[in-house]
Amino acid sequence: MKVWNLVIAALVGLMLSVGGAVAATTNQSPAVQVVLIPIHVSGQYTASTTAVARYKMPFACTLIGASASARASGGTSPTLAVNVKEAGTTVLSSTMSITAGSVTEGTISDSAIADEAELTVDFTIGGSSPTWNDISILLTCVR
Repeated sequence: MKVWNLVIAALVGLMLSVGGAVAATTNQSPAVQVVLIPIHVSGQYTASTTAVARYKMPFACTLIGASASARASGGTSPTLAVNVKEAGTTVLSSTMSITAGSVTEGTISDSAIADEAELTVDFTIGGSSPTWNDISILLTCVR
């Protein structure tokens, strides 16, 4: 139950903080099934991490949105880039460069997600003694 509470909290937090980024995602008709996949990575990260989150897509879909945010950062000039991959290959035109406290919308280059495809999230962290806390990723798909 605790995991679901974290997932719901992450989803609500992203929905409340997205603000103007919503317009960048295509608005679908009510007849289209839109699926939100919230991924919340709790805790503090200080180094780049490959496949920090994994998700197996239970159906084929089209990725129409990818966004990410971090609650806080520390250190001298901390940088965080978030990448989303399908079967080890990025689905974004470029990684999402995150600024703590705001939501960054990614540009999708490969929107076709295969049935049973493994999606992973990578963090690339830089700076002097960088810290990044509570990172959330929201993937929006249509079936």
